[in-house]
Amino acid sequence: MSTEQIRYLEGAMVDGRRWRVGAHRKTVVAQQDRGQLARRLVWAVVDADDTVTESFRIEGDGGYVDPDGRPLEPPDDALVRIAHPLELAALDRWRAVFADRGLSQPFAQLDREVYALTPAEAASNRLARFDNRRVPTGRVFGLQQYGWVLADRRAFRRVDARHQVTLTLDHGIRGGFHDDPDELRIFGVEISGGVFGALGPVAASELLRQLERLTVRRC
Repeated sequence: MSTEQIRYLEGAMVDGRRWRVGAHRKTVVAQQDRGQLARRLVWAVVDADDTVTESFRIEGDGGYVDPDGRPLEPPDDALVRIAHPLELAALDRWRAVFADRGLSQPFAQLDREVYALTPAEAASNRLARFDNRRVPTGRVFGLQQYGWVLADRRAFRRVDARHQVTLTLDHGIRGGFHDDPDELRIFGVEISGGVFGALGPVAASELLRQLERLTVRRC
């Protein structure tokens, strides 16, 4: 399967991209590669406030079914998007359905790591938990696939219309030149436009996941 399509769908989940059902059937379900990937994910119907009201998977014939296998037929103007595990009341049920059917997912969804801000972090514009952590330089470049922009000693990502997160490092990076260090130290992670608690649970979890994966030690 296309790595580009997998990243597209994962990015859609992280960013909460929504489709009208009619457009979803044409631009996702009916597309060969994208449709095959979409059939291995759990989707959600959301209301006008973007709250999940129902969840479903896509059958081989393109039909929508709930975790009990019952057909789901939302109107063409209903909104759907890829469900995040934090929003799924039927998460354990969906895990069982996918396990029973031997369905592997194109990216971590049902078993995705989830994170939460501490009360102190939610009230602050700084994530002190990452101060002075050392990170392999190559992983910093990997942030670009999640929409981060690199600029010398900083990486930044706009989370929504009001908030931008900035990661500050102890050394500039130039993109693979011989004088780039093997490791970098994090000076700080800050948000502009408010405090971290202004982010929704999914946005906060995904931000923390990206930063934790950046700094975690791997065998």
